Amino acid sequence: MDGWVIKEDDLFWYADEQGLSARAVENVSGHGLYTRDTRVLSSLVWRMEPDVWVALDGAAESGAESVYRYTNRPPRAHGEPPRESLLLERRQRVDGHCFQESGVVRNFGDHAVCPELIYEVAADFADMFEVRGFQVEVPARKIGSHASGNVCGFSYQSADGRAWETRVELALGPRHAGALAHVHWHLSADGARASVSLAVEPGSAAEWTLTVLPQVSETMGLSATGETGARLSVSENVSSSLLANGAEGLRSESARPPRGGDRSPHGWLQQPPSVSGNESFRRWYEQGMRDIRMLQSDFGFGPFLVAGVPWYAVPFGRDSLIAARQILCAAPEVARGTLATLAHFQGTCVDPERDEQPGKILHELRDGELARSGKVPFRPYYGSVDATPLFLILLADYWRFTGDTPFLARMLPHAERALAWMADYGDRDGDGFIEYWREAEGGIANQGWKDSGDSMVHADGSLAQGPIALAEVQAYAHTAYVAWRDIYRELGEIEEAERIAKLADGLRSRFLQHFWLEDRDEIAMALDGNKRPLCVASSNMGQVLWSDILPSEVAARVAKRLLQPDLFSGFGIRTLSAKELRYNPMSYHNGSVWPHDTSIVFAGLVRHGAWDEAEQIFEGLMRAQARFPNHRLPELFCGFSREESPRPVPYPVSCSPQAWAAAVPAIVLENLLGLCPDAPRGALAMMPRLPASMQELEVHGLRIGRGKLSVEIARRDGRLWMNVVENTTGLRVVAMDGAKEVMSTS
Repeated sequence: MDGWVIKEDDLFWYADEQGLSARAVENVSGHGLYTRDTRVLSSLVWRMEPDVWVALDGAAESGAESVYRYTNRPPRAHGEPPRESLLLERRQRVDGHCFQESGVVRNFGDHAVCPELIYEVAADFADMFEVRGFQVEVPARKIGSHASGNVCGFSYQSADGRAWETRVELALGPRHAGALAHVHWHLSADGARASVSLAVEPGSAAEWTLTVLPQVSETMGLSATGETGARLSVSENVSSSLLANGAEGLRSESARPPRGGDRSPHGWLQQPPSVSGNESFRRWYEQGMRDIRMLQSDFGFGPFLVAGVPWYAVPFGRDSLIAARQILCAAPEVARGTLATLAHFQGTCVDPERDEQPGKILHELRDGELARSGKVPFRPYYGSVDATPLFLILLADYWRFTGDTPFLARMLPHAERALAWMADYGDRDGDGFIEYWREAEGGIANQGWKDSGDSMVHADGSLAQGPIALAEVQAYAHTAYVAWRDIYRELGEIEEAERIAKLADGLRSRFLQHFWLEDRDEIAMALDGNKRPLCVASSNMGQVLWSDILPSEVAARVAKRLLQPDLFSGFGIRTLSAKELRYNPMSYHNGSVWPHDTSIVFAGLVRHGAWDEAEQIFEGLMRAQARFPNHRLPELFCGFSREESPRPVPYPVSCSPQAWAAAVPAIVLENLLGLCPDAPRGALAMMPRLPASMQELEVHGLRIGRGKLSVEIARRDGRLWMNVVENTTGLRVVAMDGAKEVMSTS
């Protein structure tokens, strides 16, 4: 990703390393200010003349703020100030409502300086798909502009009646009384330009603020007076607009989580657990939590993780569900908000143009002009085969972690519809497996998480023809069935529990028969439309371990196969084995390493007691995160081995931060602690493990049950000790023995 992103709720600023965006005619990078899949500011160019400035540093101080500092170079012409006598600072922030850049220039010299401050701005109101270079028909746009005093504005109205205005104001700071002229904007065909001369005396400073406020209104055309109706700010209008275009009849105020608490970046970061005992792991975990805070939005039902920035800052099904599950022990309110949001948009009808069926959980929801006009099928789009079982898994696990029975009861009708979809529409040919097949023109061909067009391949390199049944999707379905079998038993619905138990048992038997490649110790990646297995070694079989669909002896063989050097790069699990014909370490899904994928494999290995293999995965992830800036794992990186490169090689267009990559350290933490909560029954089992490289681990404030749990784990004299420091969960903690070490509770 070329540049930095700061984000709050549905508004984000994507810019170069100096926080700037080139003029619209030069803007091929996609930089700009975005909300609702629309670029509401395409150009922001800043200058201060004379141009004597040298950059000191630039950093994103939080997910919503960044700062850039400069000083002046040695004088090259008569009259320039002495070197390093001036300090210039620009701070940028978004608050979900507007973007602001505040600036200050300080004079530490002996003589007054009179620099000229210049800003150039433009807005093109381009759709996100247009910015990303999709080959779609783009509407001709007529952008209006106006200026008055220190304010300028750009406006656009789409054919469907959505009216946009971006208002830009440049104001001088109250402490600066030395302005030689007022601020004025000057309009041109390329945008608008403002300049103002500043007088900065020795020992004083000049301050200014540039504020960008995007506003949008829904209207069906101009009134007789030419007005477009009352404009609502983005933060006031985004939720109602998205909800109005969701499934009819599903909105329920009772499904909304209670608001309250400190959701500011600083306030929220005090809520997740704190980690200590290993400095590298602590930094990795804390960076992940900062990114998780940044990626949260609220579409009307509570906190929801968008997939990633800059290109996927919208509601997703699969990505958001997996990320919410990964951070369940750290931020259960995100799981609650995710479930409530996706329940609202759950499919209600058969609509081939959007790959929608009743009970199906959406894949992606876009709100840009191209989606609203039907040029792309993402309003919303349901082309995801795994989001529906993942929805059921997250809801069941959320209940186990929190004991939130009232919420479970409100979500029960949605769970029933999801279960019905799995058994009906999900199983297209009645063979007991869940398959996908694209029906929507312009939709996604491969509808699992490996959704690139060349990801489903046979051993001879040929592309598989659908409908396709993915290995990990069957494992997700089995996990969902088992979880809901148990839930229905606890709810006293014995007949329904037994029906679902039969589905789970039947799926387990069929899976072993059709997917297990015994002579290779592998699980086929998928079955094609002719029920031929895709006999290639891939990370998909590692995700299968995140379930109990395999007998223990088969799981043990798969675990060992995963750690062979053709699959394990030393940093993570490759999406496709280096031995396969289609292997390419620089591909998107045919040999790259995805941290979230590897973290699910890690959780599966721990689940099946394959600790030796899990420990190798842990060390690989630790090596990888330590090599990326700020300990931030990206969406994916290339699949080169440690022998080929001593550090992970970045993938050229990887999103960073990405929700399910940022959430990796949280699910790693959960599995190091061996958490197995059953809040409805008042119990919490723990089987902690420490890798050889980690002698101790302290975790304070785990979010479980009705309160928090704090524990200390340490290795002493070859034994593992656990001390419960705090327990306000209302649950009885049971310490279980590990496979190789006897654990004591002090």
